[in-house]
Amino acid sequence: MLRSIILDGKLVEYELIRKRVKNINLRIDPDGAIKVSCSNRVSIGEVESFLRSETNFIFRSLAKVSYRMDNAARPKTYEDGEEVNVFGERCTLHVSSGFPFKGVRYNYPDIYVCSDSPEKTQKLYEKWRRQKLRDKVYEMFEYYVPMFEKKGVKAPDEVAFRTMSSRWGVCSPSARKITFNYNLFEAPEELIAYIVVHEMAHFLEANHSDRFWAHVEDVMPDYKARRKLLRDY
Repeated sequence: MLRSIILDGKLVEYELIRKRVKNINLRIDPDGAIKVSCSNRVSIGEVESFLRSETNFIFRSLAKVSYRMDNAARPKTYEDGEEVNVFGERCTLHVSSGFPFKGVRYNYPDIYVCSDSPEKTQKLYEKWRRQKLRDKVYEMFEYYVPMFEKKGVKAPDEVAFRTMSSRWGVCSPSARKITFNYNLFEAPEELIAYIVVHEMAHFLEANHSDRFWAHVEDVMPDYKARRKLLRDY
């Protein structure tokens, strides 16, 4: 059930979910959706009183969501003039069916897409975006794999890419495979490099033990700063 409430003079929408729970629970999803769950015994008045008591938390969380989404700057409409991120750099989409070329051309800070509809723009842009990330990751491998070879670790037998909701990368040591999240495309290059190093280090240690982090630090001394920054993306 979608409801709304005024908090600090602002209209805030939230989803009320009735279920068998002991307390009133509040959750703010990564996309900023506010969800409240409680039992059928809890009145709307009690729910709203609870939300008012959590006003500061709600607005802090929404601000973090807004900041994170602004950093990500992924296309939403795929229309002319929209701002997007390319490896952490803010760029502008220019869409027209009159460009003298097919597909996508990139000349920082501009991305030109020859298209006559948002649907076609999305298809062309996403294909270009994914290829750019694959090229960047392989470029990172060329730089960092030699450092791991000194530790007795070779490049993975298989490198895969897919969109993931909770991980930037996944290493499968037994399969000699590393999978990267396509959403790394919007992150700065130094953060992509950190994920490459992080996942390569799992071939040495399959956990996050002190020895694992020692290997990461040996290859990338400033990994802590990069890891902290990555959380904003």
